[in-house]
Amino acid sequence: MLFQSFASAATVADHISTIEAIKCVLAYTHGLEDCQIEVEVVDGSIMLAGTASSQEAARVASAIAADFTSRPVLCGLRVAPTSKLA
Repeated sequence: MLFQSFASAATVADHISTIEAIKCVLAYTHGLEDCQIEVEVVDGSIMLAGTASSQEAARVASAIAADFTSRPVLCGLRVAPTSKLA
């Protein structure tokens, strides 16, 4: 049973590296500067949570994550309300 522990440790490391890589790509993507996006693995899927500056920004973030990984991507991003200057 010793080897089973190593297998689960490799899976956790894979999850962490995938999450960190997606966070990095999203952080440096033009148009997503005003977004606050959290990335996590939930039941084997990549989950995006937080706020996006627009519906288009949420769509772009989801598309980037989907292009980066073979896992399903779930988008739970909320569009932040915009404040209009009078």
